[in-house]
Amino acid sequence: MTKRVEPCSLIIDTDSPNTRMLQSLMQERGLNPIVCHDLASARAVLQEQADNVAVAFITLDLPDGAGLDLLGDVGAFSDDTEIALMHTEDDPLRAAQGIAQKASYFFCKPLDEVFIAELLDDIKQDLSMQGMEQEETLSCAVDQFGLLRGNSAPMRKLYRIIRKVAATDATVLLVGESGTGKELAAQTLHQMSGLKGPFVAMNCGAISAELAESELFGHEKGSFSGAHKQHAGYFERAEGGTLLLDEIGEMSMDMQVKLLRVLETRKYRRVGGTQDQEMNVRFVSATNREPEVAIHEGLLREDLYFRIAQFVLKIPPLRARGSDIMGLAQHLLNELNEVHGTAKCFSASSQNAIVEYPWPGNVRELKSAVERAYIMAEQQLESEHFPDGQIDLGEPENYLSVSVGETLEHTEKKQIIATLDAMDGDKKAAADSLGISLKTLYNRLNEYESPDGPAPGEQE
Repeated sequence: MTKRVEPCSLIIDTDSPNTRMLQSLMQERGLNPIVCHDLASARAVLQEQADNVAVAFITLDLPDGAGLDLLGDVGAFSDDTEIALMHTEDDPLRAAQGIAQKASYFFCKPLDEVFIAELLDDIKQDLSMQGMEQEETLSCAVDQFGLLRGNSAPMRKLYRIIRKVAATDATVLLVGESGTGKELAAQTLHQMSGLKGPFVAMNCGAISAELAESELFGHEKGSFSGAHKQHAGYFERAEGGTLLLDEIGEMSMDMQVKLLRVLETRKYRRVGGTQDQEMNVRFVSATNREPEVAIHEGLLREDLYFRIAQFVLKIPPLRARGSDIMGLAQHLLNELNEVHGTAKCFSASSQNAIVEYPWPGNVRELKSAVERAYIMAEQQLESEHFPDGQIDLGEPENYLSVSVGETLEHTEKKQIIATLDAMDGDKKAAADSLGISLKTLYNRLNEYESPDGPAPGEQE
């Protein structure tokens, strides 16, 4: 067995008292602190140790630049590194910028020593569990945290942040590809919060702009044609609990303005009503797009983003979760065996194929694949029981050829059209597979209908 390298930690700061405090806490937990006083020395350390840094505390202002510059360096930190930003005062803009990249925390100095000690204890514990996990890469046991399952480092990092944030009233934005389990994460956050009210979810992309206001705010009897009785909106239904606004980027700009006002005043008024209603609701939002991209494309207001994203929780894609892939597949198969009183199992070849496949549709795709294979198999689930192109990695038709120098726009167009063809024209399935919203897919297809290009679904 390969000897595991001991993890280290990184402190990038010129503040001597703060540095000594962090150094002491890290040494007590065996996190081997390395102290840097500028960007240049930090970059030199990261060039050698990037994959080994478990946690990094970075001050915003350094003698040779901004601490945020490190977050923009490609490959500077591994995805597993916990990053905390520090500053002498509150800096909402740079805090949001850092958290939108790779940072998990923004701390104002002087740091809360007790909280930092607890955070480092959590990180040390996760590293110990991760080491145990590496000893058996195809482990079929997965832990459960709320409604989420998984033992991988990215999931344990998510669990830790959910546990810290749940007890607060901070607004949370969940960012992740389609099928990663954003709604399960929101429900887990609600469970951990201790709120007595219900968990209510609203899919912003499934409600037309004309009905959105009535659905959110509710309406009074007779307020418009067809309003035969008073209607309780999502705000009212979630009173005392948590409201998930799923696919927030699909909400119209007009409604985003109204939502921002509700978030700021904690009051709303039913359509056709004359009295403001007080509101006690925890807001959680979700999107399968990077927020910066959605803001740039005019799908999400920047001021609303800052209001709904006091904490940004990134849900890892299945392909980044290591042994969780086979563990989840086995869990799904165990559930099917229990329901139907069977004892079906995976063959060795199907296990290897499942682990190797990138699962662009994430856990949702894995669940569907296991269910289909279960139906097809007599006793043992084999590779051939999975759909062509899902497990068989050797078929060339499952890949898209892209020429060097081809524009990003043209590459995107080829990918969308090829995926739509592969899904037999099913736009919802194509959007899920591509990790984009249905609205975005329709927008792209409308662009491709111009005289300069082929119609959607046609080969170029």
